[in-house]
Amino acid sequence: MNNLKYRNLLSRDARVTLFCTFAILLVAVLGCGGGTDGKSVSSDYFGAWTGADGSTLTIRSDGTGDYKSGGTTVDGGKVSINEADNTLSVAFFGIGPSLKIDKAPSGNQMTLGGIVYKKNGGSDSKPDKTSSSKSGDTSDGSLPSDDELQSLVKTTVMNFNDAIQSGDFSDFHSKMSEPFQKQASAEKLKGVFNQFIEGKVNFREVKDMDASFSPSPAVDKSGSYKVLTAKGQYATTPRKTNFTLKYILEDGSWKLSSIEINTKDQ
Repeated sequence: MNNLKYRNLLSRDARVTLFCTFAILLVAVLGCGGGTDGKSVSSDYFGAWTGADGSTLTIRSDGTGDYKSGGTTVDGGKVSINEADNTLSVAFFGIGPSLKIDKAPSGNQMTLGGIVYKKNGGSDSKPDKTSSSKSGDTSDGSLPSDDELQSLVKTTVMNFNDAIQSGDFSDFHSKMSEPFQKQASAEKLKGVFNQFIEGKVNFREVKDMDASFSPSPAVDKSGSYKVLTAKGQYATTPRKTNFTLKYILEDGSWKLSSIEINTKDQ
Protein backbone atom coordinates (compact mmCIF):
# COMPACT_ATOMS: atom_id res chain seq x y z
CA MET A 1 0.00 0.00 0.00
CA ASN A 2 2.85 2.36 0.85
CA ASN A 3 4.56 1.60 -2.45
CA LEU A 4 1.32 2.27 -4.33
CA LYS A 5 0.92 5.62 -2.64
CA TYR A 6 4.51 6.54 -3.41
CA ARG A 7 4.05 5.47 -7.04
CA ASN A 8 0.93 7.59 -7.46
CA LEU A 9 2.58 10.65 -5.99
CA LEU A 10 5.68 10.49 -8.11
CA SER A 11 4.02 9.50 -11.37
CA ARG A 12 2.23 12.85 -11.44
CA ASP A 13 5.53 14.51 -12.13
CA ALA A 14 8.33 12.07 -12.75
CA ARG A 15 10.58 14.96 -13.57
CA VAL A 16 9.99 16.91 -10.39
CA THR A 17 13.40 18.18 -9.46
CA LEU A 18 14.77 20.19 -6.62
CA PHE A 19 17.97 21.98 -7.45
CA CYS A 20 18.89 24.23 -4.58
CA THR A 21 22.47 25.22 -5.22
CA PHE A 22 23.52 28.64 -4.05
CA ALA A 23 23.21 30.09 -7.53
CA ILE A 24 19.63 28.90 -8.04
CA LEU A 25 18.62 29.90 -4.53
CA LEU A 26 19.99 33.38 -5.07
CA VAL A 27 18.01 33.93 -8.26
CA ALA A 28 14.78 32.19 -7.24
CA VAL A 29 14.56 33.29 -3.64
CA LEU A 30 16.55 36.45 -3.16
CA GLY A 31 15.94 37.91 -6.59
CA CYS A 32 19.46 39.19 -7.22
CA GLY A 33 22.39 37.90 -9.25
CA GLY A 34 25.85 36.69 -8.31
CA GLY A 35 27.46 36.74 -11.75
CA THR A 36 30.16 34.06 -11.63
CA ASP A 37 30.39 33.45 -15.38
CA GLY A 38 32.24 36.60 -16.35
CA LYS A 39 35.89 37.06 -17.22
CA SER A 40 38.67 37.02 -14.64
CA VAL A 41 39.82 40.33 -13.20
CA SER A 42 43.02 42.09 -14.19
CA SER A 43 45.94 42.56 -11.82
CA ASP A 44 44.88 46.19 -11.26
CA TYR A 45 42.17 44.87 -8.96
CA PHE A 46 44.47 42.68 -6.84
CA GLY A 47 44.86 43.73 -3.23
CA ALA A 48 42.90 44.66 -0.12
CA TRP A 49 40.47 47.54 -0.52
CA THR A 50 38.46 49.54 2.01
CA GLY A 51 35.33 51.42 0.98
CA ALA A 52 34.30 54.84 2.18
CA ASP A 53 31.28 53.13 3.81
CA GLY A 54 33.51 50.76 5.81
CA SER A 55 33.05 47.75 3.52
CA THR A 56 36.13 45.68 2.71
CA LEU A 57 37.10 43.85 -0.46
CA THR A 58 40.08 41.58 -1.01
CA ILE A 59 40.96 40.27 -4.49
CA ARG A 60 43.73 37.72 -4.91
CA SER A 61 45.74 36.67 -7.95
CA ASP A 62 44.28 33.15 -7.86
CA GLY A 63 40.83 34.54 -8.76
CA THR A 64 39.35 34.34 -5.26
CA GLY A 65 38.31 37.12 -2.96
CA ASP A 66 36.55 38.21 0.21
CA TYR A 67 33.87 40.85 0.74
CA LYS A 68 32.24 42.25 3.85
CA SER A 69 29.64 44.97 4.13
CA GLY A 70 27.11 45.15 6.95
CA GLY A 71 25.51 41.72 7.29
CA THR A 72 26.89 40.46 3.98
CA THR A 73 30.06 38.36 4.13
CA VAL A 74 31.70 36.25 1.43
CA ASP A 75 34.94 34.41 2.21
CA GLY A 76 36.95 32.74 -0.53
CA GLY A 77 34.47 33.51 -3.30
CA LYS A 78 35.15 33.55 -7.03
CA VAL A 79 35.88 37.03 -8.38
CA SER A 80 34.81 37.84 -11.93
CA ILE A 81 33.77 40.73 -14.14
CA ASN A 82 30.63 40.74 -16.24
CA GLU A 83 31.39 42.93 -19.23
CA ALA A 84 27.75 43.04 -20.37
CA ASP A 85 26.61 45.08 -17.37
CA ASN A 86 30.08 46.21 -16.23
CA THR A 87 29.90 44.66 -12.78
CA LEU A 88 32.36 42.92 -10.49
CA SER A 89 31.11 39.99 -8.42
CA VAL A 90 32.51 38.11 -5.44
CA ALA A 91 30.44 34.94 -5.20
CA PHE A 92 30.57 31.59 -3.43
CA PHE A 93 28.53 28.98 -5.34
CA GLY A 94 26.91 31.86 -7.20
CA ILE A 95 25.91 33.83 -4.09
CA GLY A 96 27.49 37.17 -3.37
CA PRO A 97 27.42 40.86 -4.26
CA SER A 98 27.51 42.21 -7.80
CA LEU A 99 29.00 45.70 -7.77
CA LYS A 100 28.73 48.24 -10.58
CA ILE A 101 32.18 49.33 -11.78
CA ASP A 102 31.81 53.09 -11.82
CA LYS A 103 35.56 53.73 -12.09
CA ALA A 104 38.14 51.03 -12.74
CA PRO A 105 41.25 50.98 -10.54
CA SER A 106 43.60 53.87 -11.06
CA GLY A 107 46.56 53.88 -8.72
CA ASN A 108 45.20 52.95 -5.31
CA GLN A 109 41.58 53.96 -5.89
CA MET A 110 38.44 52.68 -7.65
CA THR A 111 34.70 53.23 -7.39
CA LEU A 112 32.24 50.32 -7.15
CA GLY A 113 28.50 50.74 -6.68
CA GLY A 114 28.93 54.42 -5.94
CA ILE A 115 31.45 53.69 -3.16
CA VAL A 116 35.06 54.85 -3.40
CA TYR A 117 37.52 52.09 -2.48
CA LYS A 118 41.15 52.69 -1.56
CA LYS A 119 43.80 49.99 -1.64
CA ASN A 120 45.47 49.07 1.63
CA GLY A 121 48.30 47.09 0.05
CA GLY A 122 50.02 43.82 0.91
CA SER A 123 46.93 41.66 0.54
CA ASP A 124 47.60 39.38 -2.40
CA SER A 125 48.34 36.44 -0.13
CA LYS A 126 45.74 33.81 0.66
CA PRO A 127 43.98 33.98 4.02
CA ASP A 128 45.23 31.97 6.97
CA LYS A 129 42.79 29.08 6.92
CA THR A 130 43.64 28.02 10.47
CA SER A 131 43.06 31.40 12.08
CA SER A 132 39.28 31.59 11.74
CA SER A 133 36.43 29.13 11.62
CA LYS A 134 34.87 31.23 8.86
CA SER A 135 37.33 29.78 6.38
CA GLY A 136 35.58 26.43 6.80
CA ASP A 137 38.94 24.70 6.99
CA THR A 138 39.56 23.94 10.65
CA SER A 139 40.43 20.27 10.12
CA ASP A 140 42.25 18.37 7.41
CA GLY A 141 38.98 17.83 5.52
CA SER A 142 39.95 14.39 4.29
CA LEU A 143 37.37 12.23 2.52
CA PRO A 144 35.08 10.51 5.07
CA SER A 145 34.96 6.73 5.20
CA ASP A 146 32.18 4.91 3.35
CA ASP A 147 30.25 4.37 6.60
CA GLU A 148 30.58 8.07 7.45
CA LEU A 149 29.44 9.06 3.96
CA GLN A 150 26.42 6.77 4.16
CA SER A 151 25.45 8.27 7.50
CA LEU A 152 26.04 11.85 6.35
CA VAL A 153 23.98 11.52 3.17
CA LYS A 154 21.16 9.55 4.76
CA THR A 155 20.91 12.06 7.61
CA THR A 156 20.65 14.90 5.09
CA VAL A 157 17.92 13.20 3.08
CA MET A 158 15.93 12.23 6.15
CA ASN A 159 16.22 15.73 7.65
CA PHE A 160 15.02 17.10 4.32
CA ASN A 161 12.15 14.61 4.33
CA ASP A 162 11.16 15.62 7.88
CA ALA A 163 10.98 19.23 6.71
CA ILE A 164 8.76 18.26 3.78
CA GLN A 165 6.39 16.24 5.92
CA SER A 166 6.06 18.92 8.61
CA GLY A 167 6.17 21.89 6.28
CA ASP A 168 8.65 23.46 8.68
CA PHE A 169 12.24 24.00 7.50
CA SER A 170 13.56 25.55 10.72
CA ASP A 171 15.49 22.49 11.86
CA PHE A 172 16.75 21.70 8.35
CA HIS A 173 17.89 25.31 7.98
CA SER A 174 19.78 25.20 11.28
CA LYS A 175 21.89 22.26 10.06
CA MET A 176 23.02 23.92 6.83
CA SER A 177 26.30 25.75 6.27
CA GLU A 178 26.71 29.27 7.61
CA PRO A 179 26.88 30.98 4.18
CA PHE A 180 23.66 29.24 3.14
CA GLN A 181 21.87 30.19 6.37
CA LYS A 182 22.82 33.84 5.88
CA GLN A 183 21.42 33.91 2.36
CA ALA A 184 18.05 32.26 2.97
CA SER A 185 15.71 31.97 5.93
CA ALA A 186 13.81 28.81 6.81
CA GLU A 187 10.66 30.42 5.44
CA LYS A 188 12.30 31.14 2.09
CA LEU A 189 13.51 27.55 1.91
CA LYS A 190 9.95 26.40 2.47
CA GLY A 191 8.91 28.47 -0.52
CA VAL A 192 11.60 26.93 -2.74
CA PHE A 193 10.56 23.41 -1.71
CA ASN A 194 6.83 24.07 -1.81
CA GLN A 195 6.23 21.71 -4.75
CA PHE A 196 7.46 18.83 -2.62
CA ILE A 197 5.21 19.82 0.28
CA GLU A 198 2.13 20.22 -1.89
CA GLY A 199 2.88 16.96 -3.72
CA LYS A 200 3.29 15.18 -0.35
CA VAL A 201 6.46 13.54 -1.64
CA ASN A 202 7.93 11.16 0.92
CA PHE A 203 11.45 9.74 0.87
CA ARG A 204 10.89 7.55 3.92
CA GLU A 205 12.12 4.42 2.09
CA VAL A 206 15.64 5.84 2.21
CA LYS A 207 15.78 5.23 5.97
CA ASP A 208 16.43 1.50 5.47
CA MET A 209 18.72 1.76 2.43
CA ASP A 210 22.34 2.38 1.58
CA ALA A 211 23.21 4.79 -1.18
CA SER A 212 25.08 3.87 -4.35
CA PHE A 213 27.63 6.55 -5.25
CA SER A 214 28.61 7.36 -8.82
CA PRO A 215 31.09 8.85 -9.39
CA SER A 216 32.96 8.25 -6.17
CA PRO A 217 32.59 11.03 -3.59
CA ALA A 218 35.45 13.51 -3.65
CA VAL A 219 36.80 16.51 -1.77
CA ASP A 220 37.93 19.53 -3.78
CA LYS A 221 38.83 23.14 -3.06
CA SER A 222 36.66 26.14 -3.87
CA GLY A 223 38.37 29.31 -2.75
CA SER A 224 39.24 28.89 0.91
CA TYR A 225 36.69 26.12 1.41
CA LYS A 226 36.96 22.37 1.11
CA VAL A 227 33.93 20.98 -0.68
CA LEU A 228 32.68 17.41 -0.40
CA THR A 229 30.53 16.23 -3.31
CA ALA A 230 28.41 13.09 -2.97
CA LYS A 231 26.38 12.04 -6.00
CA GLY A 232 24.39 8.84 -6.33
CA GLN A 233 21.01 7.23 -5.78
CA TYR A 234 18.80 5.16 -3.54
CA ALA A 235 16.97 2.17 -5.05
CA THR A 236 13.52 3.40 -4.08
CA THR A 237 10.46 2.20 -6.02
CA PRO A 238 8.96 2.72 -8.45
CA ARG A 239 11.72 5.16 -9.36
CA LYS A 240 15.14 5.59 -7.89
CA THR A 241 15.87 8.66 -5.80
CA ASN A 242 18.83 10.48 -7.32
CA PHE A 243 20.80 13.05 -5.37
CA THR A 244 23.73 15.41 -5.65
CA LEU A 245 24.81 16.85 -2.32
CA LYS A 246 27.61 19.27 -1.58
CA TYR A 247 29.04 20.07 1.82
CA ILE A 248 31.61 22.58 3.02
CA LEU A 249 33.86 22.09 6.02
CA GLU A 250 32.91 24.28 8.97
CA ASP A 251 34.46 23.90 12.42
CA GLY A 252 35.66 20.43 11.48
CA SER A 253 32.21 19.22 10.34
CA TRP A 254 30.67 18.84 6.90
CA LYS A 255 27.71 21.22 6.53
CA LEU A 256 25.26 21.11 3.63
CA SER A 257 25.70 23.82 1.01
CA SER A 258 23.84 22.41 -1.99
CA ILE A 259 21.11 19.82 -2.52
CA GLU A 260 19.58 18.35 -5.67
CA ILE A 261 17.06 15.51 -5.43
CA ASN A 262 14.99 14.08 -8.26
CA THR A 263 13.23 10.91 -9.38
CA LYS A 264 14.06 11.15 -13.07
CA ASP A 265 15.19 8.02 -14.93
CA GLN A 266 18.93 8.20 -15.42
